[in-house]
Amino acid sequence: MEIEPPDPDDPELAALGYVPPDPDEPPPVELWSAVGDVLPWGTLLLLLSWAAMFLLTAAHGALAGGDGFYAWGANATHLPPREAAWRLLASTFLHAGATHLFFNATSLLVVGQAVERVFTRWRFWIVYVLGGAVASYASLASREANAGASLSVGGSGAIFALGGALLVAAIRMRKHLAPTRARALAASLLYLIAPAFAAGYAVPGTDNVAHAGGLALGALLGALLPLDPRLGGRSPGWATRFVAALCVLALAASLALAVAGGLRS
Repeated sequence: MEIEPPDPDDPELAALGYVPPDPDEPPPVELWSAVGDVLPWGTLLLLLSWAAMFLLTAAHGALAGGDGFYAWGANATHLPPREAAWRLLASTFLHAGATHLFFNATSLLVVGQAVERVFTRWRFWIVYVLGGAVASYASLASREANAGASLSVGGSGAIFALGGALLVAAIRMRKHLAPTRARALAASLLYLIAPAFAAGYAVPGTDNVAHAGGLALGALLGALLPLDPRLGGRSPGWATRFVAALCVLALAASLALAVAGGLRS
């Protein structure tokens, strides 16, 4: 059944505030039709590395107590700067139990692949690594100031950075996407972020400082980094690729140091 378009000269529609579309205005972008062909290899690689680290730490008994996590690269207070630095990223590979890993992994699967598609994979690595490092540093500084010796593990700070970048991207794309699509994307992210912050006050041990640090840095990067060219941005240049490569090298080096330290113990 064919539906006739509304008559722009209809006085009843005009009384309701109907504004006919500008014939020169491009149609709204369908997000996944535009960038859905990008395979989220970065997200999948992180998920595999998280699973591998969980199996290694479980096999070596690290899940039984905090001292075990320390050997595998937990973010720890009262350490020299050189020792503390690599742990900022190494700690994002560690999880305190199967439930912790499950919820972080499902969240990463949702927001990680979206960031890879909206910002490109090169910028995904920049957001994840810088966001994770800032989140870990915020957690470390807070615990140094308010507590004694303590450890923290988990990739939720980096996930919040990805979520913050994607939330800002939804706002930036509001003129390119269909209005309902942009609102739905922003609302779904807020639905993930708000309960996670609320859980931080209800569940002992949840690190809301890391969440806030990651979210703030991710939002800033989401405002600064260009989107995928098919969404009105531009392709990553050599400078972006260089920074992203440094981020991946830093992430890989921190993981290697964590595994080496854990196996030695």
